Amino acid sequence: MLRTIRAKFLGVAAFFVVFLVMATGFSVIQSLGINGDLEAVSRYVTPVKDSLSDVRARQLEQISLLDRYMRVVERNGPKTSLLNGIEIEIEAKQTQIEQAFRKSFTFAALGRAQASGHFKEGVLLDLDVRMREFADMSAQFSLGVERLLDHVRAENLAEAQAQENTVRGLHRIIVLNLRNEIRLLEDYAAMTVENVSKREDFLIQAEFIMMLAAVIIGISLAYYLAHAVVVAVRKTITALNSIQSGKLDTKLEFNSKGDFGRLADAFNRMSRELRVRFRMRERFGKYVDPKVINNLINQETALENSEKRVMTVSVVNLTGFDWLAEHTPPEKLVDFLNDYLTAMTEPIANQSGIIDNFVGDRVIGFWGPPFCGEGAHAKHACQAALEQVARFHALKTKYADLIGDHGLEIRVGIATGEVVVGSIGTDKSRAYTVVGDCVNYANRLEKANRVYGTQILASHETANMASGEIEMRDLDHAVLLGTEKVVFLYEVLATGGQLSEERRAWRTKYETAMAHYREGSFDAARPLYEEVMAFDDSDFAAQLMMNRMERLERREQDREWDGTWVVRDPYERRDVES
Repeated sequence: MLRTIRAKFLGVAAFFVVFLVMATGFSVIQSLGINGDLEAVSRYVTPVKDSLSDVRARQLEQISLLDRYMRVVERNGPKTSLLNGIEIEIEAKQTQIEQAFRKSFTFAALGRAQASGHFKEGVLLDLDVRMREFADMSAQFSLGVERLLDHVRAENLAEAQAQENTVRGLHRIIVLNLRNEIRLLEDYAAMTVENVSKREDFLIQAEFIMMLAAVIIGISLAYYLAHAVVVAVRKTITALNSIQSGKLDTKLEFNSKGDFGRLADAFNRMSRELRVRFRMRERFGKYVDPKVINNLINQETALENSEKRVMTVSVVNLTGFDWLAEHTPPEKLVDFLNDYLTAMTEPIANQSGIIDNFVGDRVIGFWGPPFCGEGAHAKHACQAALEQVARFHALKTKYADLIGDHGLEIRVGIATGEVVVGSIGTDKSRAYTVVGDCVNYANRLEKANRVYGTQILASHETANMASGEIEMRDLDHAVLLGTEKVVFLYEVLATGGQLSEERRAWRTKYETAMAHYREGSFDAARPLYEEVMAFDDSDFAAQLMMNRMERLERREQDREWDGTWVVRDPYERRDVES
């Protein structure tokens, strides 16, 4: 049945292609004819007419100058100086007439060469020849004018008057012929425009008739073909609606074993696969991030392939958990740990992140396409970290009796960079995770919080990507323990625009002090650090910088100061390595 339908659709398509080609060819031929007529008139006939009108106007102006010339001669005599100016004007008009004649001849000759079909009969036949004849008559007129002027200069007034009559006769002939020629060309242009208008009306009517015929034929054929499949389509729609409503055991059946039978087989295979995927999502949704499950289900190759992407990784660690585990009954410890992990994981999910894994009390998450926008993953990671800190403070209030004053805190390290993301592991055990130096970097940043007394540290790349959307403090440039690479450390403070004016001033003083510190201007930096500590006596970073300046002044780092501190003592504040 499908082959028959395919053949019918191909036949209909072929019919419409042929019909369209014929209609288009007809329209193109008619349009070319119309355009050719209009082009001949606009590019050749109209310029010739305009040039002749210009000649006629200049002829009239020239004969008026001759009248004026002869009146001056009769009134003031042939020696008056007024005649010189009039002679110059007469010669200028003659030059203009000759130029206009040359222009008209040029357009007439071009028309014969380029649009010869319009110049082979009727008004345009031998148009260029007539333009040449007009030019010759004008030359005779010009010669007569010259003789008239010569007679006046020689004071032969009688002969000048006789020559004037001759010139006037030539002028009447030229003007009369020009007027007739201009009228003929105007009539030809008007007739051409009228014919073009009629042909355009005919073309519009023909195109409308062809379009109407195509619509009628198309609707008829479409109705005929649709009638053959409407029952099968209705059955398929009913089955799809059942699947959509959650009835995954729906089956589609046709009496025919042909093409619609194959459609039913494909539909039934799809319903079986949907049932399998639903069960997989239901079973593993509690162990694997649901967004990962959806991504793996929607992308068949995601289970097999890994790829490099720029992403943001977050590592959250709980300090003091070992003490808590040793001194807390197991049932209470499990309750606390469940609440703690909920408080740490929900912000990641709320900010479009993926929970990578749990290592004891350590929670690792990552952000990036396709789970969030290409340039938004750093912002989401920072917002999740701020929410984690806020939730942990609420958690400490809830478990105040259990925690006491043992100083449980969370530390967060956030790094942005290139990672390998995908399904990684053995043939028997695999995980959808991220690996790479960026993950190690986030771990180091989390541990570096101990050195600076901070809770959230972010990398330079994270700060750049989240610039303007997250409030940060330029904390330090350092080479962390176990690495040789200089890293720029930023403390995440708040969501963009949520920092008070006092805190902004505190941050500005600290960053100004850091600028002096990096330049080696310790005397300028020291009072600013003191102001920072006066505002917030818990800001250990400022105290740390004061201690470092004292050590640098004692030359305790065996290298030239370049603004970058090399962390060599794991107990500079606390043990950097857990």
